[in-house]
Amino acid sequence: MTELMEAARQLLSVAMASHWLLLVLFLAAAIDAVFPVIPSEGLVVTAGMAAAAGHQNLLLVIVLAMLGSVIGETVCYFMGRGSGPALHRWMKRQERRQAVYDKVSAALHSRGGLILMTVRYIPGARMVATLTAGATRYSFKKFFVFTFAGVTVAYTYVALLGYLGGDAFAHDSLKALAFSLSLAFVIGLVIETSRRIAVRRRAAKITAG
Repeated sequence: MTELMEAARQLLSVAMASHWLLLVLFLAAAIDAVFPVIPSEGLVVTAGMAAAAGHQNLLLVIVLAMLGSVIGETVCYFMGRGSGPALHRWMKRQERRQAVYDKVSAALHSRGGLILMTVRYIPGARMVATLTAGATRYSFKKFFVFTFAGVTVAYTYVALLGYLGGDAFAHDSLKALAFSLSLAFVIGLVIETSRRIAVRRRAAKITAG
């Protein structure tokens, strides 16, 4: 086990110092926005750690992650715009999917800025929101502005988590990664729990009224 952990540390150290890390980060952020199967946040955390170790530039890490995500989400928006009727028909095949589509659509047109800026903190919801924004022809100008603001906040936060973890555990990259990811998970859990409590309270007020 000790040898395996040491090998993992060596591999992580090589990845952090690699010039390819930033390119991989950019591509992962772009692909993750369209097909959420690549953990781009984990790569941003790793790149943030690399910046703390002096191997990468923190500002460049944030900017490339932002650009990749904005490009990916813009592609997703236009995919939804180009396949609006087909997407709507696919949603209608299941009552649950149709309910989600209608709910997201209504939310986008009533408080689109808040939805587009916070949706990336909800697993799997970003792709649904961007596709729906395109399918319902939500203003692209507003979509771009709110998306850009959202990814700026999100990736700055994630990169700083990696940077702080890398700085706190400068001599052990594996512990730094574990610390950063754990901290991100805890913060995400707090945000999601707070969101659910707020939703339940609003629903209770509406029912009582």
